[in-house]
Amino acid sequence: MNEVIKCIKERRSIRKYLKKQIEEDRLDEILEAGIYAPNAGGRQSALVVVSQNEEVNERLGKINRGAFYESVPKNAKLGVSKDQPSIADDRNIKSAFYGAPTVITLFAPNNYLYTYADCAVVAQNIMISAHSLGIGSCMVGRADKTFEGEYGNDILKEWGVEEGYIPTYHIALGYYECELPQGKERKEGRIKKILNK
Repeated sequence: MNEVIKCIKERRSIRKYLKKQIEEDRLDEILEAGIYAPNAGGRQSALVVVSQNEEVNERLGKINRGAFYESVPKNAKLGVSKDQPSIADDRNIKSAFYGAPTVITLFAPNNYLYTYADCAVVAQNIMISAHSLGIGSCMVGRADKTFEGEYGNDILKEWGVEEGYIPTYHIALGYYECELPQGKERKEGRIKKILNK
């Protein structure tokens, strides 16, 4: 099997991280792969912000977790993963970033048709590249909610994110402290081919 395809098929969301920080050269390699993602109209509009500040990451992760619980019914049973429990599975997990030593936030222009699509493909490149280097990742939504309050606004200013850019996704990134979890079987009937006869 081609190495790229193998990497795509093997990658899993990781929610248990070692404290060990990602080496700068490896992180740079991952980030560069991220910005080589396809982008609408060649605009390269996605902005990638990397935080290795433990205090900031922990606080933003708690805010994001709170936003999750505000959006789902209290007794909802979502059952994401037994091997890698998410905040949907275990209310005792206090951060939606799961203690990852590096957290990436993706931004793109507000009111732009392809904002989320552009950021999603950057995220995919980052996560596949990270996996190829033995580094785990977990994509986390609700980035807009993470920065809604006063603390979030202060962090955006501190990071120098220009007005008019909105947060789309977070990616928790780090070396995993577990075995790579088994993937779920792929559901049948998700590919349809329309062929010439």
